[in-house]
Amino acid sequence: MKILKLALISAVALFLLVLAISLLIPSKVRISRAIDISIPKDSMAAPLNNLHQWQQWNELVNHEHLTNKKVSATSFSSDQLSVTVQSFTGDTLITRWRQQNGRYLTSGFTWHGNSNRLVLQWYFDVHLRWYPWEKFSSIVFDKQLGPPMEKSLTNLKKLMENQP
Repeated sequence: MKILKLALISAVALFLLVLAISLLIPSKVRISRAIDISIPKDSMAAPLNNLHQWQQWNELVNHEHLTNKKVSATSFSSDQLSVTVQSFTGDTLITRWRQQNGRYLTSGFTWHGNSNRLVLQWYFDVHLRWYPWEKFSSIVFDKQLGPPMEKSLTNLKKLMENQP
């Protein structure tokens, strides 16, 4: 009985310690990538705002594991992922991503610059609940989303700079 009691107290203490450490991790995580593109500022809106054109450059919607893809100008959907345009104003496009597990992510594109050179930033905002496993899993989000974001931005840069 003493061993069982010690095991139970130890498990509760360990859980509280892990919970306390997880509370130090922020509840909102932003994964962001940026790239310089040598094009006029007004030509950036078309390939971002029209989700039909995302098929040409965006690695996250071109993944081979996505099945039953359906694309319109303002939405993309598959069995595993859906993306909808939430707002488009000036130099900012906000989208909402719904993953297969039901998690929603807010993503945005912003671009700033002068007449023939701009900086395009793409970010994902991830909101986390207080669960320790969810907080600790957020540590790897940058490693999961970062590389395809970088490749997508490079694809977009090549596409835009090589247009006549």
